[in-house]
Amino acid sequence: MAVPNTTPTPNELYNGEMKKMNDTELRVVLLVTRATLGWMVDRETGMRKQEDWISHSQLIKKSGRSSPSISKAVNSCVNNEWIETRDKDGKLLKTALERKRRKIYYRLGRVFLDKMSTKESLVDEDGNENLPNLTTKSTKVNNENLPNKLRNTKEIYTKEIYTKDSELAHLLYDLIKQENPDWHVTPNWDIWADDIRKLREIDERTVKQIEFIIRWCQQDNFWHKNILSPAKLRKQFNRLVVEVKSKYKNKGRKIGIVH
Repeated sequence: MAVPNTTPTPNELYNGEMKKMNDTELRVVLLVTRATLGWMVDRETGMRKQEDWISHSQLIKKSGRSSPSISKAVNSCVNNEWIETRDKDGKLLKTALERKRRKIYYRLGRVFLDKMSTKESLVDEDGNENLPNLTTKSTKVNNENLPNKLRNTKEIYTKEIYTKDSELAHLLYDLIKQENPDWHVTPNWDIWADDIRKLREIDERTVKQIEFIIRWCQQDNFWHKNILSPAKLRKQFNRLVVEVKSKYKNKGRKIGIVH
């Protein structure tokens, strides 16, 4: 019987791999487990997410460890095949250099997945199945690959949107830190995510539009110093759109993602 509000973890973590990990490495593996196996995308089949985007700042916040410690732990976890890191197209990112300045999707590594693919590893000592199926297609949870029965439910849609608000807030924070290393601010994540929500619901901006403008403004020589919060992003959003369109027009290029 499934226990509510819990996340299944691979038996192999307890049966040998945990003793090889230091504290931060274990925390990273557990966070990846929570972000993947902790989310069910089809209750009828028990299918769980296989990968998820986790920002560097989220790993820091949830693990309680420093940025250098997280970077070192992620590198070690990848090298030991406890986790995998991929880009949005599914390409493996094996080194820290390949992961630099990228949106990284995390999944459990082959050490665990190979064991989980066998019947033996999916049962407990009493012969009861204790781990769910994993998705076999693209595992980014979106409207295209959710099962038909769940695709249009309000619960799934709302949860996904709330997650996107938080993800976009963390994306902005990560990019600000990259461009302004000496910027030391601890955001109120609820307020940051709510400002992103206002951009969507009140200002009627799409997730893709918001992400595009976030990435663009943090690469711009002027705006990366001035857009330091979702509130400021929202206040200047229309002006940013005008500037984007103007600069692309001057280069003889059209851009349809903003209007």
